[in-house]
Amino acid sequence: MDSLFGAVLTQLPELEKNLIIAWLQVQGFVVKECTQKTWKDHPDSIRFFSKPTPEIAKELLDWSIEPVLCGNFTKEDKEIYKEMGVSLLWEKSYTEIHTFPCKTLPLSKLTWVVYTKDPIFDKHLSVFLKAMGQTVFTEGNMEYLVKRIQTGPCHFLILDWDISDPRTVVSGLTKLKSEKQFLSLGIKDFMKEHLYRDLKTGIGTISEVLVSKSDFWNVLLESFPLTEEFKTGNGYKETSKSVSKLSFTFQEKQIPVTMQLIESISQNITETGPQIKNILGLFNWFI
Repeated sequence: MDSLFGAVLTQLPELEKNLIIAWLQVQGFVVKECTQKTWKDHPDSIRFFSKPTPEIAKELLDWSIEPVLCGNFTKEDKEIYKEMGVSLLWEKSYTEIHTFPCKTLPLSKLTWVVYTKDPIFDKHLSVFLKAMGQTVFTEGNMEYLVKRIQTGPCHFLILDWDISDPRTVVSGLTKLKSEKQFLSLGIKDFMKEHLYRDLKTGIGTISEVLVSKSDFWNVLLESFPLTEEFKTGNGYKETSKSVSKLSFTFQEKQIPVTMQLIESISQNITETGPQIKNILGLFNWFI
């Protein structure tokens, strides 16, 4: 398992700030309080910023250091950070510090390939999938996408059909799908013109499930965990919330082989998967 983040950006009061630092140290991390001028002096540590700014976040991201926002940020500030590429936000009370996740889930057997041509969306998606223990590759060229699926493992393909021309790619992907077994979650604006034409080309034969971009995160977050052992026994506690989610059948309890979009009653992870629930909570601001 890897660390979920390399820096903490927080505006919390001193007591709560010290509690987060203590929690990270208990988890085995070296934590150094930094400013924008000093953070490069502390390699191999979690950098802690008490006076965060979007400029600090951008600089960290440019150096491939993932920051997490902790505490209460305004709606406007959160949008700025999100558009900049910050993926993680923890807004819970300091009394729930034990729910603050620090590490990714163990690496699973699943590999995702993503094609959206939206660098910020791809970045958020990559951080989420890696946090959930998934292997993920993002491609910006259809030729490279095809080669990726042909030469490597691919269990899931996330494909934005609104930036692709189905008339030119469906036939190739259909042939590829007959050769390689993978599932596809397609992004499609159902209010966009030429919807019927695009559906008629056969995009539904490539992507078993089509969702709009506005619903994408809601569906994806509600669909984890994917492995069957977490979906049985006492793993979930039922609530009355109605949600749209992906439903799977599995091969050897690990590899999803079919997928469909269903309406379901929301369920919360209990004793069998608190770490999963806590990690999912870092991405709720995408909904």
